[in-house]
Amino acid sequence: MGRAEIRRAMKNEKKAKTATYNLTKAQLDAMVREEIGHELERVRQQATDDAVNTAMILLLTLPLEVLMDHYWKKSYVKRIPEFTSHVLEYYEKWQNGELDMEKLKEDLWEYGGVRLEEGG
Repeated sequence: MGRAEIRRAMKNEKKAKTATYNLTKAQLDAMVREEIGHELERVRQQATDDAVNTAMILLLTLPLEVLMDHYWKKSYVKRIPEFTSHVLEYYEKWQNGELDMEKLKEDLWEYGGVRLEEGG
């Protein structure tokens, strides 16, 4: 086999391995939209997970800091684990549907003087 024949054989072998597709612009646009949609959903889910994690951290740490700084200055070491346990217990009850969000909001307004409303 001569040099030209070897190059021709290598070129044909490379072409055989490479798949070629013909797509219309509409088909290509649909594929791009689908991939972007999957990526957006993944990013949206990641942002939601990050927001929930941040909210849970704040839910636990802010009340603890207030209790330690203003209410349980001498006894917080003993009382914090029990308090945290109760908070997590109530959170699980809410997740299981055992606590009503509207009732919790009413208690917050009645006893805490804070009204939470969803914005539109």
